[in-house]
Amino acid sequence: MPTVSDRIKFLLFTNQPPEVASAIDAYLKSLKHVPSAYLVDGKLSVAARRGEKLFHSAQCADCHVPGLYTDSRLHDVGTRTPYDETTGSFPTPTLVEVWRTAPYLHDGSAVTIRDVLATRNPSGKHGDVRHWTDQQISDLCEYVLSL
Repeated sequence: MPTVSDRIKFLLFTNQPPEVASAIDAYLKSLKHVPSAYLVDGKLSVAARRGEKLFHSAQCADCHVPGLYTDSRLHDVGTRTPYDETTGSFPTPTLVEVWRTAPYLHDGSAVTIRDVLATRNPSGKHGDVRHWTDQQISDLCEYVLSL
C-alpha cells in the first residue's frame, strides 16, 4: 500500500523529512467528507438502493470495502495502456466523494462512472457488467455517485 511518503516522492518528485508526511497524513485524516449531491434528503434514492444491492452482488465491495470504500491494495482491472510503465496494477481509489473527482481511472480516461464500468472495462475485470442492462448499470452508477 503506498504511503504518504511514497506519494510525495513519486507524485511530487521530492524527498521530504518524515514529519512532513506525518503532518500531511494527520491533516488528510482530519478532513470530513462532503455529502453527495446525489443523495435525496440525505438518503439514497430508490435507484441508488437498487445499485447498492448490485454493488455487493457484483463483488465491487471486495476491493471498494465499505467505510472508506477502498482496500488500499493494488489490482489489475484491465486498464493498462501501452504508455503505462507499470505491471498494470493500480491502487484501489476510495469511492467516498467520487461524485466530485472526475475524470476517473489512473489515466483520467473515464469521464463518468458509467465509462469506468461500460466503456473502459471491455474484459469485465473492473466488475463484470458486460451482460447487465442499461438500467442496472445506471442504478450501480447512482449508488457509487451517492457515496
